[in-house]
Amino acid sequence: MMETNPPEAARWNRLSLAVMAAGLIALLAAGVLFVLQITGTVGDQGYSGPGTSVDIGDISSVLTPVASPTVELPPPSEAPIESISIPRFDVSASIVTLGVDAQGVMETPDGPLNVAWYDFSARPGFAPEESHGGNAVFSGHVDYYNYGPAVFWNLRNLELDDEIEVRLADGTVYRYGVISRNQYNATTAPIQEIVGDTPNEVITLITCGGSFDPAAGEYDDRVVVRAQRIYDSDAPTSAQAPR
Repeated sequence: MMETNPPEAARWNRLSLAVMAAGLIALLAAGVLFVLQITGTVGDQGYSGPGTSVDIGDISSVLTPVASPTVELPPPSEAPIESISIPRFDVSASIVTLGVDAQGVMETPDGPLNVAWYDFSARPGFAPEESHGGNAVFSGHVDYYNYGPAVFWNLRNLELDDEIEVRLADGTVYRYGVISRNQYNATTAPIQEIVGDTPNEVITLITCGGSFDPAAGEYDDRVVVRAQRIYDSDAPTSAQAPR
């Protein structure tokens, strides 16, 4: 019979214990991750009903006046708003100017690729005291008949600090960083909070979400993304977001 000398046996025992310990740690980690996933602590937040919030920032906290820019800004441009782009999703869309209809309802942009800027809202680049309260409101379709996913299809996938750019006809570009994303039932959405005045320069992007009702031809929810102006390249918007 082959015998193992004591030092070699000890080494094998230590190796076996190390392997068992590593396996136990991996098992415990997997268990913790499973619990976090089923409780919603990590992973995607699923839509669970009308008014479900999938926000990525507290609007009441971030919409306080921000510190003055560290550099002197040029005067805001009154050139027409030409386009809006979302670099993360390679979106670049032309802007049409709309308002409200006779019933006081926001008009809807025609076609799958146009985005509306509403003339009752602020002009990008203007301070709140110089315009309609600092909140420039835009809308676009999430999808479109006989077309498929439309210009704001990925609005629901925007995350904190994703950038959005608004370009004017004279070449002026204003940059914004995402500070919140919410989903509201269309019939109970907080209208004042969404399209009302804000104390600092933001843009609000609106599209459809939730479930589609074929009989009514409407979605039951609205996805609302808000982004705050970035004044220089080294001033991340998350500095104003709650932690």
